Order: sequence, then structure tokens, then C-alpha cells
Amino acid sequence: MQFSENWLKEFIDINISTEELCEQLTMLGLEVDGYEKYKSKITGDDSIIKLDITPNRGDCFSILGIARELSALNGLKIKLPAEEKINETIESPIDVDICNESPRYVGRYVEGVDLKKKVSPLIIERLKLSDVRSIDPIVDITNYVLLETGQPLHAFDAKKIPNGLGVRLAKDKEEIELLDEQTLKLSRDCLVITDKSDPVALAGIMGGLDSGISSSTKSIYLESAFFKPEIIRGKARRYGLQTDASVRFERGVDYQLQSLAIERASQLIMNFMDCDFAPIQTFEIKKSIPKEKKISLDIQNVRKSLGVNIKDSEVKRILKSLGMKIELTKSDGKVLVSIPSWRFDISIEVDLVEEVARLIGYDKLPSSSLRSSNRKTVDSLNHNVISSLVSLGYNEVITYSFVDEKEALLFEAKDKMLFVQNPISQNMSVMRTSLLPGLLNTFSYNFNRGEESVKLFEIGSTFLKGKKITQKEKLAGLVSGKVSDIHWCDENRAFDFFDIKGDLEVLLNQDYSFTNGKLPFLHPGKTALITFKNKEIGFVGALSPNISNSLDLKQDIYYFELNLDSLPQPHVRKYSKYSKFPIAQRDLAFLVDEQLPVSVILELAKKKAGKNLKEINLFDVYQGKGIPENKKSIAFSLFWQSMKGTLTDEEVDLIVEDISKYLSKEVKAELRSE
Repeated sequence: MQFSENWLKEFIDINISTEELCEQLTMLGLEVDGYEKYKSKITGDDSIIKLDITPNRGDCFSILGIARELSALNGLKIKLPAEEKINETIESPIDVDICNESPRYVGRYVEGVDLKKKVSPLIIERLKLSDVRSIDPIVDITNYVLLETGQPLHAFDAKKIPNGLGVRLAKDKEEIELLDEQTLKLSRDCLVITDKSDPVALAGIMGGLDSGISSSTKSIYLESAFFKPEIIRGKARRYGLQTDASVRFERGVDYQLQSLAIERASQLIMNFMDCDFAPIQTFEIKKSIPKEKKISLDIQNVRKSLGVNIKDSEVKRILKSLGMKIELTKSDGKVLVSIPSWRFDISIEVDLVEEVARLIGYDKLPSSSLRSSNRKTVDSLNHNVISSLVSLGYNEVITYSFVDEKEALLFEAKDKMLFVQNPISQNMSVMRTSLLPGLLNTFSYNFNRGEESVKLFEIGSTFLKGKKITQKEKLAGLVSGKVSDIHWCDENRAFDFFDIKGDLEVLLNQDYSFTNGKLPFLHPGKTALITFKNKEIGFVGALSPNISNSLDLKQDIYYFELNLDSLPQPHVRKYSKYSKFPIAQRDLAFLVDEQLPVSVILELAKKKAGKNLKEINLFDVYQGKGIPENKKSIAFSLFWQSMKGTLTDEEVDLIVEDISKYLSKEVKAELRSE
């Protein structure tokens, strides 16, 4: 949001420099993006101040809202524009039907509108400084009041709505043509304004073309409504229609502001046009209008939380300056605080404590040095994991915990998903059950910008719905593309299953194992479950071709996911003496059933290799010419070294014989002599 400093100072008589004003706004939690000086021909020296307002402070998307904050900080009174009595000479022919999603609807019928008239240069200038384009006098006035009060207004051509208006939820696939000439197919969760039959506006977002004012308009119906934030939220983004009105409605508009705003607009119209006005009409469903919130506050908790010795009277003064009302309760030290209608963000006691802290000034709160403490095991584990993966060429990413429902359904059943009641947008409506969707989106973003080879990892929470909601910390990694950059001496091969498996072997570096596994979103022939001490801790595999095709992924994706709390703790290396005696080596090759995992063979060989075994390495797996059908050849090297003396050939040969017999007995392995 940006606005004229001189406009703001019409609401509050504050005699400070622009720099000091920006400092105060920042201290209040309204982040100033910057300001620039402006020489106005109307008001003289001015400044354009740009604010970055957080979503919870919808009340500050207006000059009035910002003035309220400054008045509370400086102990000044708000100066509202002078009210002029509207001479109501006609009756309104418009009737409005409303629904629970729009529990307050205020309107006024106006005759004698002349769109050839021009509003004052001051209004046009202030719209320009607020980055709003001047269109026609009625639209300019509604935009001006929006910026001034925070209440969106809309003007209908009264002749185009002879049957009146209605507010309801849209029918499935119902169509509307908007003012920007875009035709939308609506869903049942969209709120629309109708002419008692067909939609003439998308409520809280944009008016319809068929009911909009034009150069021939002579009578209008001004709308000033309260729409429930949850019914507006997300709809603008869904249709790519974010407007000044939707920004405010989805964050929450003061539910007592509607009459004031329409009265202000009427006064401005009266200043520039000779019009006839009907009385203001108010349509309400009182049970659906938000009730005044009252929160119990123990002032002792303010002192305890902030670490300041603040008097009860000062706490009450601060809260009153923010528009709150204070009532004493029966319990000592407690007060009952009534929250003003424009503060949707205040709901619990700690919110009131924060308000007191804001007005005191965070810079005035006491500070203390953080005491060092022993890091938890999980912290050292995370550090070890991150260091290991970075050394392997991975880049850490952080993605949202919210994902699109359609994406989530590719990896988890719907009944296990946790849905967000009021999602920021449609593509952030489900809590993630896996880190995979976020990593895939990151990969796609990089791939579409020419980065075809990536190695990514993320540490984050996943959420599953069952008898109770479970939250688990996961470690996930994704690789895709070429192993190395194009070079004349390299084969420039693509990543495969064994590359990511090798990275996991480096990461885990302890008594783990890989076993065949099946997961619906991974390739059936390239998937392994990872176990540690007979407990499953994760999986690794190639993304299923079906999933890749549905997401339009053009190259193979390999992915792993581990339970962070189940990972083996960082191995503490201990010094051990080196043997001065030589290493004995033997290479063995066996014919085994093609379905038998290699890990089984190696584990069985280790059992019979004896205590002097130093290492066992697989160096060949072969199927083809010379190998019987349904068989494969597995070849591995064994290394022995004793601390007590040189191992003789006879000793090693006996061990090799024991291994061969044991493998033959357990898995019917045949020793190859060739």
C-alpha cells in the first residue's frame, strides 16, 4: 500500500518529519518499504509512503487505519472528515435479498448522475499517489473512500437491475462476465450478487459487465457490504483476479463500517454533482454478524511476559488508545477487554500483551543474553546430515508445509490428508503428507529455467490424519539429470538408482540395509525400503512413470525419504591401532536366483567371514550369455587382516570354504570357478 503523507495528516495532527513518521510506523509493526518526496501543486510539499502490511492487519489498508495506530502511539485524536447532511428527496426502488455469507448489506439509490463531471484535482492526485488510475467520477469516489476508510464500495447502474439485487452462493459452473470482459465459470463456494436471477457481480472481488455503469448511466445503486472473510478468501487468486477490494475483504473488513463509508461517498458525490439521494438502506441477518469479542486479561501476565514493571493504569490507557473498552472483573488484577470491530487479529490474551508491547516500544523492553545449553541430539544429527549432503553436492531447500490437493492425492489417500480450513490459496489447501511435492515443484522451477541437473534435500515436517493428527520430521532428497557437466573425457551419464543409493550409504554409514519394496508413487522395479536394526526408517526409488507423465516431468527423478528421528545417531570415531600385518584378499562369484537381493548374500557371507574381516565389496552383478535363465552372477571381494600375525593361505581358504558351504545351504548359491 502507498499513500500521500499530506492525506494522512488530514486525519491526525502530527507535527513530525517524514523520517520520524516512517520510524514510528515501523515500530508499530507496519513495515515501511520506503518513501519519496513529491511536490504537489495543490497541497505543497508531500511524500509518498510505501508500506508492506502483514495479512493479519487488514484494518491498516486505509488512511483511517494508519491514523488510528499513530493516534494511539502519540496520544492524539483522530479527525474524521466533516459530515454534511444529505438531503434525501426520493425513495429507493431497489430491494436486496441477502444470505448468511453477507449478513450486512448497505445500499443507497442515487438519481441524476452525470459521468461527464470531474471530481476535484485533489482526489485525482491522491488516487495517482496511491497508484490508482482515475476512471470516472463515481469509480474515482468509490476508490477514494476505499483508500480512506478501508471499506470497498461498488456502484451498479440502477436501470440494469430493475428487479433489485440478491446475494447468494453461485451454482456449479454458473457463468459471469466481469468488468474486464473476462467470462468465468464459478463453483458453488463463490459468493455472487445477482439481479434476483443471474449473477451481476462476483461479491467482494469485481463487478459484472452487464450491470456496470457507463457514459449513459443516470442513476446508480451504491453497495457497501460486509462479506465474511472466509467466503472471499482464495477466490481472487483462484481466478487470477486480485483486486483492491478482494485484498481487504479476504483479510477482514470492519463489520460496522458500511454506513459510514456509503455516507462519505454520498457527500463526495453531492460535492460534484447535483443528484437526488434516497435514504440509506440496511439489510441485516443479525445472528450472522460477528459479535463483539471480549477477552479476559490478567495485567500481571503483561508484566511477567514483557519483563517490565508497568502500572495497571498504563496498560488500560494503552488498550483504550487502541479503541478497546475496559471493564473490571470480579477477580483481582483482571480486566475484561472489549475488542473493536476493526481488529480481527485479536482473539486471545497474549494478543493483548503484544499490543501493549507494541505501544511501549520493543526497543524499550529489557533484554538478556541467551544462555548456552547442551544441544539436543537431534540438533547435532541435523548438523551432521546437512554437512554430509552438502558435501555430496546437494542443495538445501525450504518449501511450504501446504500443498495443492491434486498434488497431494498423487502420493497419499484423501482420508489421511489434513485440510486447511482457511487456506491462503487453492494450491495451499492441504498439509503435506510427504516432502516430495515441494521438492518436485522446486525441481520443475529450476528445470524450466535451464537447470537440468539438480540434487536437492529438505528437512521438514509432514502431517497425517488418523485417530489423531501425527506430525513427523522427515529428511528427503531428490536427484535428476546428468552426473557431471558435459566434458570431452566423460561419458556424461544420467543419475541412476545406484547413485542416490550410494549417497544414502555415505549418509547413514552404519548398520542399515536395503530391501525390495513397493510404493504406489515409485517405480515398482527401482524401489527399496531402508531398515536400521530391523526397523524401517525410510525408502528410496525412482518416481513412477505414471506420476512423471501426470506432472509432465521430462526426465527420470530419484527420491529418498527418511524419518529423521529414526536415523542412527552420528557415529563417534574411536582410535584403534593399525595392524602391521598384510591384508589377505579373495574374490568370490556365485550363481544365485535372480530375485535374491544382493544384500542378503553379503550379510550371509559376513556371518561366516570371521572376526578378522575388514571389508566386503560387491564389484559385479551379471546376467546374460553363459548364465542360466532365472539366475544371476554376483561377484564380491573379501579382505582380512589380523592384529596378531600374518594370515596364511590355508586359514583364508578354510574361511572361503565355510562361506561357500553356508551360502549353498541357505540360498542354494553355486560357486563359480570361471
